[in-house]
Formats: sequence, C-alpha cells, structure tokens
Amino acid sequence: MQNQIRVLRTERQWSQAQLAERLGVSRQTINALEAGKYDPSLPLALKIARLFNIPIEAIFSLEEVTMFADRTPLNFSNLPETPLAHRFTPRTIKVIKLAQEEAGNLGHNWAGTEQILLGLIEEGTGIAARVLKEAGVNFRAARIEVEKVIGRGSGFVTKGKAFTPTPRAKSLLNCAARSASELGHAYIDTEHLLLGLLRVNKPDRFTEKGEGAGVKVLQNLGINLEELEQQVLQVARGEDLGIVAPIASQKDSTQQTGSIFGSSDNSTTDFVSAEISARFCALLFAWIEPRKLGRAIGYRTEFHLPDGNVLTPRIAFVAAERLKRVPRIYPELAPDMFVEIKSVVDRLPRLQEQVQAAIALGVKVGLLIDPDEQTVTIYRHQEAIATLRDRDLLTVPELLPGWKIPVANLWSPMF
Repeated sequence: MQNQIRVLRTERQWSQAQLAERLGVSRQTINALEAGKYDPSLPLALKIARLFNIPIEAIFSLEEVTMFADRTPLNFSNLPETPLAHRFTPRTIKVIKLAQEEAGNLGHNWAGTEQILLGLIEEGTGIAARVLKEAGVNFRAARIEVEKVIGRGSGFVTKGKAFTPTPRAKSLLNCAARSASELGHAYIDTEHLLLGLLRVNKPDRFTEKGEGAGVKVLQNLGINLEELEQQVLQVARGEDLGIVAPIASQKDSTQQTGSIFGSSDNSTTDFVSAEISARFCALLFAWIEPRKLGRAIGYRTEFHLPDGNVLTPRIAFVAAERLKRVPRIYPELAPDMFVEIKSVVDRLPRLQEQVQAAIALGVKVGLLIDPDEQTVTIYRHQEAIATLRDRDLLTVPELLPGWKIPVANLWSPMF
C-alpha cells in the first residue's frame, strides 16, 4: 500500500521518532510504514488521518497489483453462499494463490486448511503472518509438518490449473467472513482467514474427529490455539496499534521490531544445503584468514542496521577495515557479502527478493546458491544479475581479490 506519511511528516518537520511518539508506536513501525513494508491496521490508519487532519484516502492508496490481471483462476467462486470475492483484500487473494501453489508443490490438486495456513505464513506482511511468527511458527517447520500430516500426492499436477478446495477450506472462508462481520470489518483480510482456520475446527478440538489438517499442524508445533485466537482478536480490534506483541512469553523481550531479511529462525535445514554451507565457509575462511581480508560469519548471525532493519544471511562476509573488533552480540552494520543457500523447503522467488532487499540496504554483493539447479546467482547494486553454472568460476574481486572457486566444487561429492 502506498502512503504519503513521509511527505506529511517532512512538511511538519517531524522526525520518525517524533511521529512515533505522537502515534504511540515504535520508530521502527514508522520506518516500516514509510518504506511500504507494513500496512497499518484500520485503527492505526484512522489515528494517522486524525493526527494530520486529512481524509484517510488522501494518505493511503492501493498500489497497482498485477496479480488481479494475470493470476490463474482461483476456483473459489462457488465457496460462499453469498459472494465474498469483493471483500477480499489483495493480501487475502495472495494467500489463496500461495495456498494453491503449495498444494501443487506437494503434488495435490486440492487446497485445504493446511495449505491456507502455509499461505498465511508465506504472505509475510499481514496480521496473521505477524501473529504466527510471534507465536513461534515459521514456514519451514510448518511445511515439514504439513507433509507429515497429508503426505505427498501423485505429483501429476497441471501447471496453471485451478485446485479444488476441500469442504473444510470452503467452510474456512465462510467462517472468515463471519469473523470479519463480528469485528465490524467490511473487508476480509489475513487475520480473518486465520480466525476462520481456528474457528472452523473448534467442534473437532474436543471430539478429535475429522480434525482439519491446518489446526493439526499448529498443534504438532506446540501452539496454544486459544491463546493464538485471542492474540489475533486483540490485534484485529486495534488493541495493539504497533507491530504485533509476543504471545505470552514465547519471544524474548529483546526481540527487534524491524523488518528481517533472511530467515532468523533456528529450524534445521536439509543435509545438502547444510553441507554446501559448510563447504562454502571452509573455502572462504581458507582464503581470507591468511590474508586478513575480513571476517566470515555463518549460522544466521543478525546484522542490525541503523534504520531498524535486521539482516540474517546464511553466510556473511565483512571487510576487515569495517569490522576491526568483533561485537559480543551482533554487528550494527550491513555485511559486504550476503549469501543465501536454497533448502528443500525454501521458495526461490522469496530468497531472490531477500537477497535483492539486502542489496538495497547496502550489501555490496549478494550470492544465491541453488543446489536444485546447481547455480550461483550474483547480485550487485545497479548491475545486471549474473548466473553461474558448473563450468564457471565464482569470483568476487571487489571484496576478495584473487579468490576463485569452480562452481562445480560447491556441490555434494559422489562417493
């Protein structure tokens, strides 16, 4: 969603911190709003409009969303007894589209509550994604549990074909619509979908018969369903006008509120990706240590930027002159090189966006290693993206003079 907050704030000569104080939110929230990384809740949007004393529609406007024009048919037209499509927000449509893609990834021609749960997590910007994240639910762990619960299908899925929703998925959308109406909302957004997912299963929580797979996945991840529902309601009602607060004490009080680029969870990765990570680090260390070129950091170390963003690459490199002394907690700068390695549960477009976002935040070189295609893609600021394959040499002359790695040497050896 586009907005005029930065312009209005500048006209009044307010800093982000001063505006945040007037609105009762964090400076990171203002930064995320101005950057378009976070859409405000309706109560917060109304509060902003009242502060600047102009209509809400003069501050916020929807971007042109190409998914409306080119998305594949959703095949959800006959779900509700009354038409609901006109009440769906762009985020809701994106969740349904992601749910269908996840169904295809698992070889199924139907989309159920478990795929909608994955779509809610992967969408990443809505209230549902934030509440689930604060509850400790991450995409990788959830996707693994989904596969455990429903298994893989035949794999014969026609690309671009609409998926058939399960009866419980149909009921979920109707329940989401009722939840929105109960809250006095004319629209159906991600928080309503999550409420629908939780509430459509309520009778089955006690009988344990016919339980929906979406709720089963959350239970397997150790989530307290009642607490999760109350947190969604609290945020949806506008009782929390900032970025979502933690559920109970499941997150440490030092958790940062800025946007995070890269996966910051501690979930395990697959064997191949982990082996490539170890091999890349070994090759990097072997070159930089004798030459005192800088520091290589692995295992998702956080880099905290002055604007509130947090970078958590799989592997990072920082030149020696920029990090002379190692901080005990985390570096407060952007790394010079940002490396991501695709795991079996990662979605490639999502990783591509993360690396590009890191470049925009000051990283000089971004590397995306894809074991599935056996490629290394190189990103640099204002330069064309380059993709290397087995016969190519990986070089980063601006950071690591003389360093050359045959791309073929990154992949797992055959014994």
